[in-house]
Amino acid sequence: SVACLVEETQWPLETGSVDKLVVMHGLETSDRPFDLLQECYRVLGPGGRALFIVPNRVGLWARSDCTPFGYGRPYSLGQVEALLKSHGLIPERHVGALYAPPSDKRFWLRTAAFWEKSGRRIPTMVAGGVLMVEVSKQIPAPKRPGLSEAVRRPLRILGGMSVPAAKPV
Repeated sequence: SVACLVEETQWPLETGSVDKLVVMHGLETSDRPFDLLQECYRVLGPGGRALFIVPNRVGLWARSDCTPFGYGRPYSLGQVEALLKSHGLIPERHVGALYAPPSDKRFWLRTAAFWEKSGRRIPTMVAGGVLMVEVSKQIPAPKRPGLSEAVRRPLRILGGMSVPAAKPV
């Protein structure tokens, strides 16, 4: 695991050199989310996977300024999936998290385990402070087949074999 501070759209990584990538507090705080996603696509290798963690538009965490998810752009599940698909990243699965309210009050801290356990039964679009979306990089197939070349003499692999005929029973 390596961490470094870099420009969000100019990572010091070779193209296709990353197998797994975690982007947290990236999309919602980025000034240029489209460029950030292009950079994610560039560094991911073929079949590489990435986990994007973004604030849920309907979650309590995105509505509170006392949390890191209260700043920037929150997303609905449809919005984040459409954004990722538009950059060649295929959503594989998604899950919500952070169901306990964002509070430092003793009651909420003591009951946080209950809220987290109960929240998993509620649909992601309705609850959860964050959305976690796992994607994979799919390389598009070439637009046309490889170089065309005329066949001078076809191979006769099955030459000499007889054609089966139906026999009466």
